[in-house]
Amino acid sequence: MAVAFSGLSAWSDETKLNFYLDSIASNDVLPYLRKYGNVFTNVKADTLKLPKMTTSITIADGDACFTDIDGNNDTTISQTSITLKKGLVRDQICVHGFEDYFTAQGLTAGQHYKGIGAFEAGILADVSARTAKAIGNEMWNGGSNWITAGFTDQLLTAVFNADNVGTTTPTSGGSAGTDSEGVYNICQALINKAMTNVDFASAIMAGKCHIVMSPKEYAFLDQNYVKLRGTGLITPGLQTLQAGTFAEFMFPGFPVPVVVQNFLTGTGIVMLSRNGNLTAALDLESDFTNLKTGMDQYEEFLWWKFRFKGGVGYRDLTGSSIKYWGPAS
Repeated sequence: MAVAFSGLSAWSDETKLNFYLDSIASNDVLPYLRKYGNVFTNVKADTLKLPKMTTSITIADGDACFTDIDGNNDTTISQTSITLKKGLVRDQICVHGFEDYFTAQGLTAGQHYKGIGAFEAGILADVSARTAKAIGNEMWNGGSNWITAGFTDQLLTAVFNADNVGTTTPTSGGSAGTDSEGVYNICQALINKAMTNVDFASAIMAGKCHIVMSPKEYAFLDQNYVKLRGTGLITPGLQTLQAGTFAEFMFPGFPVPVVVQNFLTGTGIVMLSRNGNLTAALDLESDFTNLKTGMDQYEEFLWWKFRFKGGVGYRDLTGSSIKYWGPAS
């Protein structure tokens, strides 16, 4: 007995409803800023002004009695500004469109939907992950609607004097930015340049500075460390690596942590900064992770939104607090 299958299509199993989410880049910026910078919250104003003080000291001849307490030691008080702006991520999905494909399996019976059933958690997880990625990227690199000038934009448009490293290739080692030895020498050059400023040097030796770079430069640095020391950076006592936050290790010979930030990827920037310099100003921090969602009143659309307010900036964007290697400004 023969069985004819000519009227059938080959069977495909479409019963598995667990989605593969390709966006897993978390927003590691705020954990980084909480440890090495500043995060100011509950800021409602559109501008946050942060005070800065500088006092010039002159040591006078102390042999004679003075008749005027004014020693001509001038104190200058100034402010740096961070601009805050509201950001909004929103959309909606027609639930009925899921009925026409394998996705119908995840829907509940009936035509009055309370959600997207088995798919809802996956969709909202993807929305949350992609929103976190977009927020972190704009904090570093800016965008077109929310933060138009992120940390890297502000860095590359600042005017630095000649003691900044800029695009100078370190004199020893490989090609800066492309060769692993070059990245190691970039870090060394940043520290050497900072050591010419007594305040910057003091901050370095007191453990109050750090180097920040992308995962790519970090990988090059690890390769170079293997060449120099015969071991990689992932060594007990040298590195702290916590999933979901950021990687860091202590640069050999100095109390200077090297910190990895995902959203520096592709910038080519390696930066040495005094701690407490890079700053975020936010309204409510939980707004950046608090996804609001629900069905519309007609039970047709699943809607979701993020609404938040914030901005980023530096306390001191000068060569007295920052040295960097990267693109020409």
